Amino acid sequence: MPDVNGDEFSVAYRTPPGSRLDYTLDKGREIATFLMKQPETDFAYLSVGGGFRGTPNQGNVFVALKHGHERSLFAIQADLREKLRAIPGVRPQIMGQSSIFGGRQQPIIVNVQGPEASRLKIAAERTLEAVKSVPGVAEPNSSEDGDIPQLDVRVDRQEAWRAGLGVGSVAATLQPLFNGQRATTWEDPQGFSQDVSSLPVASSFTDTRNGLPSMVPLSQVAEVRAGVGPQQIERRMLEQQVQIRAGVLPGYAMGDVADAVQKAIETIGLPPGYHAVFTGDVQNLEETKGYVLSALFLAVVFIYLILASLFGSFLQPLAIMIALPLSFIGVALALLFTRGNMNVMTMIGIIMLMGLVTKNGILLVDFTNQLRAEGQGRAIIMTTVAMIFGMMPLALALGAGAEARAPMARAVIGGLITSTLLTLFVVPVMYTFLDDLGSWVSARLTGVPHDVRPVAGTGGPIPEPATGD
Repeated sequence: MPDVNGDEFSVAYRTPPGSRLDYTLDKGREIATFLMKQPETDFAYLSVGGGFRGTPNQGNVFVALKHGHERSLFAIQADLREKLRAIPGVRPQIMGQSSIFGGRQQPIIVNVQGPEASRLKIAAERTLEAVKSVPGVAEPNSSEDGDIPQLDVRVDRQEAWRAGLGVGSVAATLQPLFNGQRATTWEDPQGFSQDVSSLPVASSFTDTRNGLPSMVPLSQVAEVRAGVGPQQIERRMLEQQVQIRAGVLPGYAMGDVADAVQKAIETIGLPPGYHAVFTGDVQNLEETKGYVLSALFLAVVFIYLILASLFGSFLQPLAIMIALPLSFIGVALALLFTRGNMNVMTMIGIIMLMGLVTKNGILLVDFTNQLRAEGQGRAIIMTTVAMIFGMMPLALALGAGAEARAPMARAVIGGLITSTLLTLFVVPVMYTFLDDLGSWVSARLTGVPHDVRPVAGTGGPIPEPATGD
């Protein structure tokens, strides 16, 4: 999607691994207070830890700007990037304007994948450094936050089976202790230690004395060790991965930056078995290119079939469709003059342009056939001018967020101007050439002289008018 100079954006932030919710909330309030002090800010909304895959060390601050603010959204974000980095104990990241298709995420996402966690971490660090070196990249960061303290509980499955325990029952016993689930307050009458290894686990066997499940100390069936581990484990296509996200600075094309990032990653040389896969907007852009090319190809095929049945000729539609590639000249010139680039909205405009250009060709050829048969006329330029002026407000991108749809209108206007002008010259020439070619082929097949042409609607040949006196 094109860059949008809108009235809202969001700041995602992360605190160090293992941070408690209270600490993350305090840092979020500090960021929100700082953002509220900016002269363009209308209000800010803080959310911490919730949502899909939300963790206690992650938060998000939504910011709405005042209507009619003087500075552009891009200038405000560039100024805030430097100031937000000065806040200690937090890693902020500006997520950008929300697009018309939903929340805007970082457009460049690189998934570094591999089999072994420790080597994957090193490969991800090297990839992150390569991404940082590319011009146009904004706020690159990695999903690898570092290790956090953890307890490794290694269950002896044979001993657990003898005691009537399973791994699931051990996990169910430990989960309330570390997840903070509280059912009630209980005082141990036997005076067990608070040490994790001494926690009693309910067995599937029944105590014959009281009819209750037998309680087995955790140390009898498992070994508890202190260690460190990742805060979260990500997988994609059955492989472990570390995700690297980055934005694109205003004035840079996402496709060009993504190509530069890919070349930078190729130069570092990842170890065998480790590779980088692009997803996010980069993957969507590549898929969209393929979809648009398929749609254009099918559109051309169906246009030809419909025109062939409409005019009763296989050659006259070719004269009309010769104007289709001419429209791309106007699209390229429009993008050049407006300093635009190829994006989703531009592609939608090109598909729309194919129908409009075909309409002009149909009117021109139909007008020629009408003149030859009855002498009636049609308006051609009028519909084109009406479409151009109708698209003009959209192309000017007036109002907040209007930049999202402006490329579509600019592509249509540029393509219509050049295709209409060139159609008035190219289509008549191609029509005459193909008509003469068809008459010559018909004469060769039927034996009728090629200067006797059939006229639509008459059912018979009409000789060419005599020349001279």
